[in-house]
Amino acid sequence: MLLPAILSGGGTRLWPVSRESYPKPFIRLGGGESLLPRTLLRASTMATERLCIVANEAYAFKTSEEVFELPALDRLEVTQLLEPIGRNTATAIALAAHWGPQSDPDAAMFVLPADHLIADVDAFARAATAAALLANQGEIVLFGISPSAPETGFGYLDLGDALGEANGYRVRQFVEKPDLKTALRYSEQGDYAWNSGMFCFRADVLLDALSRHAPDVPRAAQGVWKSASSRTAAGGTDHGTPSRTLEVRFARDAVAALPDISIDYALMERAEQVVALRPEFGWSDIGSWRALAEQLPADEGGNTTVGKVKPGASLSMQMHHHRSEHRLHNLGKLPLVMIEPQRGDYVGEDDIVRFNDLYGRATSPVDT
Repeated sequence: MLLPAILSGGGTRLWPVSRESYPKPFIRLGGGESLLPRTLLRASTMATERLCIVANEAYAFKTSEEVFELPALDRLEVTQLLEPIGRNTATAIALAAHWGPQSDPDAAMFVLPADHLIADVDAFARAATAAALLANQGEIVLFGISPSAPETGFGYLDLGDALGEANGYRVRQFVEKPDLKTALRYSEQGDYAWNSGMFCFRADVLLDALSRHAPDVPRAAQGVWKSASSRTAAGGTDHGTPSRTLEVRFARDAVAALPDISIDYALMERAEQVVALRPEFGWSDIGSWRALAEQLPADEGGNTTVGKVKPGASLSMQMHHHRSEHRLHNLGKLPLVMIEPQRGDYVGEDDIVRFNDLYGRATSPVDT
């Protein structure tokens, strides 16, 4: 049995599309599905009975909406572990590790961030199967990505002796986000890999390792579970199936007592039984606008766009009573970066007062 645990946190790395109120797992790429349902579908292929999603309680309703839209999840019990405040990945994973053994103490767990993109789903499934075999032997399994550039935003895995199976290696050292000179050396050496943030382990192995290296984390997580209350998520699927989604909520004061530390610092830099697979399945964490652009087709000038672009056109000169907006003009000759979030307490069309407009929609003369 393999139990997927999806980490669906917040973040603003793709601001203004990704915001605290609408984080990256919910954004749609090129008009397609958002990242969370793509991750859920990958997870559903490896889950036999259950999976869990660790998320902030502010996103509970939106997360349930995404779950209800996927018929592939109808056969599974989906549990949302809802944090009233975020406390980083070590505690999120520890909470999931306490959830996992409730039905099968010996099951391997597979942790997946909700906002990553995987191109080759079949290769990913094969890698997950290989990882589960190693996890059931007592290993903590990481997924290393062959560096394509000297990235300073990723942790690196120093790969040691080969395991002789599934392109696996013993991890000699975990290096957290090196400087550019060091990252360049790592990317050229060949025995370093990016840490993808995906993990596979038996819950008892992980909790035991945390107890030795960061004992405050599993101890506090166990206390948080004592404050838990659960209910079936309101609503049903979009295709008429009754909801099998559970919501587990925790007391705010109990969660506030959890250490705010990443799993990398709490454990991966210190643990002994850590191995890494280095599969090729087309991974991206979509962690920047450049990374997003790499997933979209480019024109002959190297530009990537979603929607229609009209060189030489301009937005109307206008004002709003309840929100702000700016006039921009694209000369069609210079690079243009346009960030225009619609923010305010009302965004209806009747809020717009246009003073100057190329399309005959002006409603008021400019006051000179």
